[in-house]
Amino acid sequence: MESSALLSPTDVRVIRRYVQTKYEPLPGSRKAEIVADAVRNALYRRLPDLPEAVRKRLADELIRRCLVKERREVGLEDVLDACAEMRPLGVDLVGPLLRWANERSPGRWSAGEIAARISGGGTASPAAAMERPAALPDDRRAASTIGFAGSLAPEESEPAAVGRRLFPPRRQAIGVLSLLALAGGLAAGTMISVESRQGAERANVPVPAPAATAAVQTPIEEDAGMPDWLTYEEFDAEAVKQYLRGRDSMLADEPYFGAIVEGARRYDVHPLLLFAITGQEQGFVPKSHERAERIANNPFNVFHSWQDYNTDIADSSAIAAKLIAKLGKSRPEGAEPFAWFNRTYAEDPKWSDGVRQIFEKLSEL
Repeated sequence: MESSALLSPTDVRVIRRYVQTKYEPLPGSRKAEIVADAVRNALYRRLPDLPEAVRKRLADELIRRCLVKERREVGLEDVLDACAEMRPLGVDLVGPLLRWANERSPGRWSAGEIAARISGGGTASPAAAMERPAALPDDRRAASTIGFAGSLAPEESEPAAVGRRLFPPRRQAIGVLSLLALAGGLAAGTMISVESRQGAERANVPVPAPAATAAVQTPIEEDAGMPDWLTYEEFDAEAVKQYLRGRDSMLADEPYFGAIVEGARRYDVHPLLLFAITGQEQGFVPKSHERAERIANNPFNVFHSWQDYNTDIADSSAIAAKLIAKLGKSRPEGAEPFAWFNRTYAEDPKWSDGVRQIFEKLSEL
């Protein structure tokens, strides 16, 4: 990430992918809970050194606004804009924000600029301006805006600052739906609750823990269809080529590499998934094989094998990508993706294990 970016949609996908594979035996609802906690805690640790209650609510607001609603990275100025809206009474914001901002962008900010920005004298981002609703008489509008009348922790249960609430009522009920929206694709259509659990001490991706006991419960989206982490995504092509060359693979060269990527793009399949299939089916087609050129025309073994069907790499890549996309769309709720592909793609029940392991390896490059 850039120095000014705290968290991005790509970071969220990495967390989701990690949890999906590491905690595969767990129910979808539990994996969604782990993802939601991990996303919040990753952002929490990158925020300024403010009181814990302020940081937690700041993280919730940034997730809701940037990652969920606008689907973009969380930047330094987003933090300043959110602080300008919250302005918790009795809390020194200028000092911690100044130290934090200049650690991320050395020399960029002065105390005066920070003070002006968070007091409303600076230039707020268009997104922040759009987010500011009219004054609210009570908490009901905030609750109706996100669909439930509750919060991660009632304001009244927290110590008041200078005899008043720490944050305005309109920011009371945020966080749970935003976090669950980010965790979508892992849950199994059940009801779960998400509660922050000592974010500052948690690892980037937390290990399973006893389910939260909070009363707030919210439905989450069904785990069915092609997971978004297996749809088309840009990747480090040079790193993958280097890995393939290390295995003496013909697929590192053109027209093979480009054709596989284009097939993936055309049918919205992750390119590394197609490369993983070639690794499982043909060991990435080493040049030393006496029939490497023919095998490279169909390294996916579509229509049974490269011996039975042998046209060219563009054709076989398109066929393989189209089949995987079709299988992904038909995946039922709760089915592990690679195992679901295995049911149609290969007779070997261990095929899915090999493809999954290769995909994970390529994703780490």
